Amino acid sequence: MLEHARSSGISVALLLLLAGTVLPEVRGQTAGLGLNPAKVEIEVQPGEERTVGFRIDTPPSDVPVRGRLMLSLTDWMIDEQASVSYVEPGTLPYSASPWIVFSPADLSTISGESYLVRITVRVPPTAEPGVYRSGIFIQERPPATPPNLGQHLLYFRFRYAFTIYVIVPPVAGRGELVDVRLQRDPEGLRLVCELRNHGSRHLRPRISWSIQDAGQKEIASGKNKETTVLLPHSRMLSQSLVGPGLAPGRYEVSAQIDFNDGSFLQGVRRVIQIPAAEAVASSRPPEERKP
Repeated sequence: MLEHARSSGISVALLLLLAGTVLPEVRGQTAGLGLNPAKVEIEVQPGEERTVGFRIDTPPSDVPVRGRLMLSLTDWMIDEQASVSYVEPGTLPYSASPWIVFSPADLSTISGESYLVRITVRVPPTAEPGVYRSGIFIQERPPATPPNLGQHLLYFRFRYAFTIYVIVPPVAGRGELVDVRLQRDPEGLRLVCELRNHGSRHLRPRISWSIQDAGQKEIASGKNKETTVLLPHSRMLSQSLVGPGLAPGRYEVSAQIDFNDGSFLQGVRRVIQIPAAEAVASSRPPEERKP
């Protein structure tokens, strides 16, 4: 997360004084707020509740910087391309947003301080087992006072999300490495691993891959790389950039996955032939390639 949380972060406004004098105290929040932790996984039985918390840390500053933060719930999802998107709370299947209350909903901040946010999750007695998801956006409220005459204010808004998993047991992940292949896009050649989770718990797979030429010489590899979270009952195409292209010839592509689900490592090997025409096309600058 997404994670994420490919996971994740919070939305703040960076105030730049483009004109005017230097003030002993600045209104606005400098970039770089921290969330500690960045996500939480809470296991709650149906009909019960739990309270957890996280801290918002503001960066230190030589000149005190004040701001006002707003907090709000959101739903989120991860698509097959491992992209995270956010939507209105309570609109997605397995949304935990209706079960969550948090405090405070807004707070005043000053640089170099830490602020606690409490989250209470109340799971209905009728909740089915599964992994439910929500998140909390944190972003700064722009100051209501307009700029002075001759003063120009520019705001950069950085929105971060605190990721929440609510686990209603019993759940279990069951990962599968379906296939591995090479795929070309405008950025170059990519190794694509097709992953599936047939279980009811999210997984955090780690991938090791290798490409060897006809002489068994390794020409590209990735070792123990963590992928985006693989949600329950979902499919994902995990991609790794290999490079601009491969010379014509025969190659062996292999991938090994640790799904961290208590099962054995899974591996796939494929023999791939790169034709001369495709290798020549991959060596051209992107603007010269044909679609």
